[in-house]
Amino acid sequence: MRKFWRVFGWIFLGIFIQFKFNALYGIVFLENLNFHDRSYWVEMKMTPTDESLRVLKVKTTVHHSLGSDYFANVYIPTEYKVLNQQPYAGVEGIAGYQAYKMNMKRKYRDVLAETNFILIPKTEEIPSKAVKVHFENLKQRLHSDATYKISTQNKNTVIEGPEKTEAIYPQKLGM
Repeated sequence: MRKFWRVFGWIFLGIFIQFKFNALYGIVFLENLNFHDRSYWVEMKMTPTDESLRVLKVKTTVHHSLGSDYFANVYIPTEYKVLNQQPYAGVEGIAGYQAYKMNMKRKYRDVLAETNFILIPKTEEIPSKAVKVHFENLKQRLHSDATYKISTQNKNTVIEGPEKTEAIYPQKLGM
């Protein structure tokens, strides 16, 4: 009977330690903290369609992230009507812009989101304005991007900017 309780105790302790302290998670966490910088990537592409409709594809990535609570919000100028998304009122408003929430999902070390916006310009001529992207967590704004510019000339809407923008920050706890 004594041997039974000894074996049972060791098995119970092993199961308890496995759930309490996940060594693999700790190793990955420390490796991310010490050896990788955190990167923010934004990609935007405009797809033309019939008439004045345009599909704006926005892809956001937080690469080598330590936290799970990342949020990305896209600010589109109010001169454009978005048909397939509802404005998001849960963030700070910017004059002349409507905010739209990106649905961020964790995939291994990255937090990703990809959304298509169907845009219609409200007038025929709209000067170039920035499409803003804010990365936040529950405590603070982590990064802001205003690289991409959207404009409409003769009912032709175009987006100007590089294929991908990247911002790199050193890892810190609490970010």
